[in-house]
Amino acid sequence: MPHLEVVSGFTYTNRSQVFERWLMRTYRTTFRWTGNRADSEDATAWVLLNMAEHLELPELVQVVDDRVADLAVEAVTRHWVERYGFQGVRCAQIFTAEAAVPLDTLFGGLTAEMRLLLVLRFLRRRSPEAIGAQLRIRSPEARRRIIAALARVAQQIGFPAGSSESPQGAQVSAYIEDIVARRRPVRFEVVPDDWPMMVAASHVQAAIAGNDLPAKEFIRSVERRLEEHSEGRLVTRLRIWSA
Repeated sequence: MPHLEVVSGFTYTNRSQVFERWLMRTYRTTFRWTGNRADSEDATAWVLLNMAEHLELPELVQVVDDRVADLAVEAVTRHWVERYGFQGVRCAQIFTAEAAVPLDTLFGGLTAEMRLLLVLRFLRRRSPEAIGAQLRIRSPEARRRIIAALARVAQQIGFPAGSSESPQGAQVSAYIEDIVARRRPVRFEVVPDDWPMMVAASHVQAAIAGNDLPAKEFIRSVERRLEEHSEGRLVTRLRIWSA
């Protein structure tokens, strides 16, 4: 597919141009806010198929880009509402971008111990038990300190300062375990005080090199579905969220 150099006033003339420009951006945005490949693939496919459903070409680049960006924000919002029952998603905090926030930025306001805890947990993928043994603390205390470090990361993202204590510590720790293990996390009803820590965990996971790159198989599957749609062979209700 030809690369599209986007200049104000240009128009899209075919779906492949939109797909090429927005696949990576959408995937990286949704990964940053979900923290795992399965949910990011679901959300990205939903965005691109919805885009195809309502796209009429030729159309101005800015018009289409605004629509796809809005769909990406909607996908992230629906992820938290439909899968975690969390109604307090602040859409203004969700933005689309090509790249994740760098780890140096996310860790900018952390103490040396907080940095070490998150490096061991997310980059070295060590268990709380192993981290506790290394730091000579009990594993429950290691889990508590990891969550407290993520609360500080949430402030770097733009969340207001809040409590570093998690009302749902066991569930949040399980969520972290799942995304570190690169699994789709187990669902639970999220309380408002815990959402920033979970989003922070997703951002840290996305910032690790290679984590937020889509699989080739996924890219091919979306390409096929878009081709089927353009040929009138795809029948979908554009609702792909699953439990």
